[in-house]
Amino acid sequence: MQPFTRSPGRVPGRIGYLRYTHFVLSGIFVFLLWYFVGPWIGEDNTLVALLWVLGGNILYYALAIGMAYKYRDNRAFCKILCPITALLKTTSRFSLIKVKADYEKCTDCGACEKACPMDIKIRDYIKDGKRVTSTECILCQTCVNSCPQKVLSLAIGLDIGGNELLRSRTV
Repeated sequence: MQPFTRSPGRVPGRIGYLRYTHFVLSGIFVFLLWYFVGPWIGEDNTLVALLWVLGGNILYYALAIGMAYKYRDNRAFCKILCPITALLKTTSRFSLIKVKADYEKCTDCGACEKACPMDIKIRDYIKDGKRVTSTECILCQTCVNSCPQKVLSLAIGLDIGGNELLRSRTV
């Protein structure tokens, strides 16, 4: 069980751009290790490779847990520092499957936004009559399952994402 039930919202400012810096620095670090340390290890030394993988995973888990407690958000690492999202955000702009809503049936209860682990302002997309085009959407369908009116569903279509409507922290 995760320690925080509801995210307090996004950290204000441009802290989310750290993921791109982290992505580039991680790539440079791996290349330098491969280039300079690789020949010393040799091809048959799988134990050293295993230790690097385990060490990297331990570091990432420690960062994720530390960030979760610092920001009081279970997904803080994913929202701020995860290098994988540097690639996923780019490709999600062109995703054919996105969350859509039937505006006529929506009662504006806010259950979808309360359930969204990525702090997306789903009601704003519904009011605009658009699908959720935020590149932060991970298609977990938590919003779809939490809607008491069954207004939300997945839909296939072509609309390029980029309109980031995210819930920010209130200070």
